[in-house]
Amino acid sequence: MSEMLAFEGVSLVLGGARVLDRIDLHIGAGERVAIVGESGAGKGWLLRLAVGLAEPGSGMVRLMGVALDEADTDQRRLLRARCGLAMQGGSLLGDLTVEENMRLALGRMGGRDARARRRIDRLLLEYGLEQAADIRADMLSIGERRRAELARAFMRDPDLVILDEPFEGAYARGAALEEQVRRRTVPHGRALLLLTQDAALAERLCERVYRLEAGRLI
Repeated sequence: MSEMLAFEGVSLVLGGARVLDRIDLHIGAGERVAIVGESGAGKGWLLRLAVGLAEPGSGMVRLMGVALDEADTDQRRLLRARCGLAMQGGSLLGDLTVEENMRLALGRMGGRDARARRRIDRLLLEYGLEQAADIRADMLSIGERRRAELARAFMRDPDLVILDEPFEGAYARGAALEEQVRRRTVPHGRALLLLTQDAALAERLCERVYRLEAGRLI
């Protein structure tokens, strides 16, 4: 089984407090893994470490088999391009429209050809955003922003999807969004790392579930 993501003895100390303590985690191709933890437990730091947006105090993170501490900026960018991310708090650019944010996710792949147009249209329709394509991201409701984040996460046919509280603020559509994530991961053999406070959601979507407590995985 191809390795998508690995944490080996990863620790992180911030402001004198140990946020993560000797984390060991391996996710192979097609595996769906959840980490459940309370707000402030450090789940968001796991996402940043996983894609090289933060550095561990000790230990090693490998993404797609590549040790991130040995990867240069361009290598990290290419590795991140194989991941679909939905970050808690959001990462949409507020002064761009929903469609422009979707196109931006394509990076150097470009987003002006007919195939990109069809993919954007399909994802906007799937996530109920077809009427919001030309609306600036900072004008969206919280629920719309979360749906736009999820749609963008699947723009590049990612090998690994990392979702941090993906349905927060979109509770009215929670069941539908959950089913869409399942359809976008399971049949395609995509690996999934779900970071959430919702243990029931973790059990429904994932094969392995861990709890993050006092910086340790249980």
